[in-house]
Amino acid sequence: MPPEHGGLTSKLPRLSTLKNLLPENLTRRTTLLMLKGALPPTIVIAIYQSNAIADITLTVGYLSALISVLSQALTPRAKFLKIFLFDLLATCVSASLCCLAVFCAVRAREHTTASTITSEGDGDGDYNSSACAVAGIWLIVLIWIANGIRAWKPAELQDPMVAFSVFACVTVTRAGMFISLSEGLEFVSRLLKGFLIGFAVAGGVSLLIYPVTSRGDVVRDVVRYVRGIEGVLRAEGEFLDGGGGEQSILRRVQTTHSVRGAEENVEPDIDTTNRKKLQMAMTGLNALHGKLQSDLSYSKDEIAWGKLSASDLDRIGGLLRNLLLPLSGMAMLPDILDIIARDGDDRGEMDGGSQEGLLETRQLVGLLRHKLTDCDELVNCGLQYALLRFEMVKPKDLERRHKEADEETGLPSVDPASADFASLFRQRLEEYKASQWKELPGALSGFEKTSDAASEDLIVPAGDDIRQEFFLILYMSQLQESLLVATAEFIRFADSKIADGTMKRNGLIYPRVSLREWLSISRKSDDNNQTPYIEENELERYPDPEHLPPSNAWEKASTILRQISHLIKSEESVFGFRVAAASFCVGILAYLHQTQDFFIRQRCIWAMIVIVIGMSPTSGQTLLGFVTRIAATVVSLALSLMVWYVPNQKTVGVIVFLYLANVFEYYFYITKPQLFGPSVIAIVTLNVIVGYELQIRKLGLEVGTSNGQPYYPIYLFGPYKLAAVAAGCAISFFWVIFPYPVSSKSTLRKGIGRSMFILARFYSCMHATIELWMRGGLGDAQDSRSASRRLEKMRHGMFREEMGLLNTLRTLSHFSSFEPPVGGKFPRKVYDGIIGEVQRMLVCMALMARVAQGIDAPTPASRTSTNRPADRNSDQEGEAPWSTRLASIALESTTFKSHYITSLLCHLSSSITNAQPLPPFLSAGDTFPLARRLQEVDGALLSLRHVEDPAFSAFVAMEVLRSVVGHELGGLLRNVRELVGEISFDFHVRPGSGMDEAERRRLMDGDE
Repeated sequence: MPPEHGGLTSKLPRLSTLKNLLPENLTRRTTLLMLKGALPPTIVIAIYQSNAIADITLTVGYLSALISVLSQALTPRAKFLKIFLFDLLATCVSASLCCLAVFCAVRAREHTTASTITSEGDGDGDYNSSACAVAGIWLIVLIWIANGIRAWKPAELQDPMVAFSVFACVTVTRAGMFISLSEGLEFVSRLLKGFLIGFAVAGGVSLLIYPVTSRGDVVRDVVRYVRGIEGVLRAEGEFLDGGGGEQSILRRVQTTHSVRGAEENVEPDIDTTNRKKLQMAMTGLNALHGKLQSDLSYSKDEIAWGKLSASDLDRIGGLLRNLLLPLSGMAMLPDILDIIARDGDDRGEMDGGSQEGLLETRQLVGLLRHKLTDCDELVNCGLQYALLRFEMVKPKDLERRHKEADEETGLPSVDPASADFASLFRQRLEEYKASQWKELPGALSGFEKTSDAASEDLIVPAGDDIRQEFFLILYMSQLQESLLVATAEFIRFADSKIADGTMKRNGLIYPRVSLREWLSISRKSDDNNQTPYIEENELERYPDPEHLPPSNAWEKASTILRQISHLIKSEESVFGFRVAAASFCVGILAYLHQTQDFFIRQRCIWAMIVIVIGMSPTSGQTLLGFVTRIAATVVSLALSLMVWYVPNQKTVGVIVFLYLANVFEYYFYITKPQLFGPSVIAIVTLNVIVGYELQIRKLGLEVGTSNGQPYYPIYLFGPYKLAAVAAGCAISFFWVIFPYPVSSKSTLRKGIGRSMFILARFYSCMHATIELWMRGGLGDAQDSRSASRRLEKMRHGMFREEMGLLNTLRTLSHFSSFEPPVGGKFPRKVYDGIIGEVQRMLVCMALMARVAQGIDAPTPASRTSTNRPADRNSDQEGEAPWSTRLASIALESTTFKSHYITSLLCHLSSSITNAQPLPPFLSAGDTFPLARRLQEVDGALLSLRHVEDPAFSAFVAMEVLRSVVGHELGGLLRNVRELVGEISFDFHVRPGSGMDEAERRRLMDGDE
């Protein structure tokens, strides 16, 4: 019946309307993962309704549901199998040690039973203080060691050590009550079988039902990576289209000179939105890059059926990394425009309020936008073509995206689905290179403001300061060309896989790692045949300030004692001891005569389980977890009552509704990674409550309460569980702040100090790369023993470590907002600024090394004769190559030799790590230092006739990057000085008498 006739169909909501009501992240994949994740605990509870299973574990059966949740069945197959093996090993080792603990406790009981009975005199011979004392010692030691190991390698040992700790807690708290060894071993056997059943069900679901592989995650990551690159390029175009470049310069100049009143009257928010979009797009791409590298490392371990091998996927990851670096440099355009505006204003080069300055700014931004448009089209089409060749996207999806792009731009673009796209791309790339070098001199000469005919072709006329706008245009041209070359490499690799027949048929893909490497728990690398830089790339051993090198056999043998002491006092050991102390606060109730019965009857073991599952290393995480875990438990309590009473307590209906409730809770587990801990607690609580009630129903009241725990109906058992979670979270929080707090704030401060030290080492490595390049000593990059290859491996290792550390620091900064401001507010804004400055400096340094290695080394001929002012009108005939003349001047520059940036970063690292003031009068240096030196020695080196020389464009790019490093270093210096202060005994000078405070500060910052 038509809707206008009031039919039933007019009252039903449309499917599109219902779809709009669903959360955006509730995709088909998410739904399938939710359905899969809910299976293991539900299956475990369902199979315990069989006598064959219930008779195996009896009263500890419901713990299998907990283990099935902790097994993380949703992780990709390679990672799951590795952690699964560690789970089994950890559980079996824990069972073995618990057997030893039970044996010791029983033997202690046997040696003291007579005296105990005599002293008690009331026939209560079940309690034995000696057995409980021995069991208590075992509990502390086992929890301490397990959680120390857990903190050492949390990525792969988190779940195995939690399983180890849970098994130890459940067993050792009862060890003091076992009368005979056979009784204790029988309990350990039943508990071990329960754990293994949980692991087995989780393993079956993970491997057989909607299997998730690391290779599949890699493919999805690559597609998202390409879309992320498109998003960054689009955001940068919107920044320039929206007048962001002009506003960046004009706002800085007008604000400095107080032109047109206050800053808000200059419309400072015109480009703020576009800036944030660009920053968010680049941040998202960096996060995706980290995830891709992690997935790649596990994809090498998988046996799979497919076309691309592990080495092919690894190569794709490397090609995407080659795209990321120039893209990161291009995304810093707003910061570079700010630097140009500030320096131009300070040096009196730019009058942003004048008509001439506005025209120059618009011409500059227009040229940048024009060049970016052509680059965007080629990069996007090239990447889509590569995905199509790798069969990571479907042709119909590519055609639709191509059509939508044409409708948005109004211009036809290169079709990635065309048969001759590769040749057409190479043709367009050559045209792009030729056109940009033909247009560039004319565009640059339009900016000249000199009447000296002899210097018309010079970027820096004699006597003038550096014109930074020219450097910016050349810098962007260099990065865009680098981005296009990286895209071309991606296309060539995709075509090579078609040519060699890789993409014609599927085959069995074998792991690339040996069994020993697979079983290792060292941090994985995202590069081919590369290990972490900490282990192999030390060019020298740093001396120990407290010990000379061992000189005899005793000194060498006694080194193990020092290693043991370092291990005990390490941060990981301290965390393990805190967890042990927190657990023992509850566990001690099981070892005291007055409270032993209370511990068993009121199920205090669950508070211990909550502690070992959810205790975090810092107070911010624990405080946040305290609130979220209790809230999640309240939700689970409500769901458990619904699951039990809605189907009228019918077993079949309870299991069905339990599965639906698990599906609901797994939504937060999957889509909210920041709520991972509370989600696990919630899922465990739900299944334990329902599983316990069904277990009592299956075993009967007499057998179900034979372990000394009275039966509670669900409306009482649920609140008991809630109280246990609250108690466990409260005790965890106490032991994080006692005897001294391990706050997110202090951890963040020390982590930032460490990040600065790694950055100093990275800069030193990058500086050595450029210096060897100038001297022609890098060698063949394909030779594993060459300096070029060794330095590259070091940089990659330190880059990975720094990026991972920066992500951790951002997490700590987020958690710091949940800590109470005791003694004053935390300067989170300053710390966030430092994190951003360190990351931008890291990207600039990595780009500088890559630019240097991307061109041929300078020839060593005639270097000694180039350190003289050259005639500006001299012919190039007979002159040394441009790169050789640059190398000669740079190598003799005191600024290049000083390594003051490394020294300054080490100063900042030491000060913030040890919370000590900085030395006075530290400065970050000037912008474009080498260009100013070239201007003084040989101005002809900056002639436009060198613009097509790859070494010239590389030099310009490195100078811009070096200026960004100097600018960020200045901000870093100011932020660290604000946090720790500086050593100074100066008296404040009265106004009007001598140098005022502002002038002194500018002098220290290197502005004058």
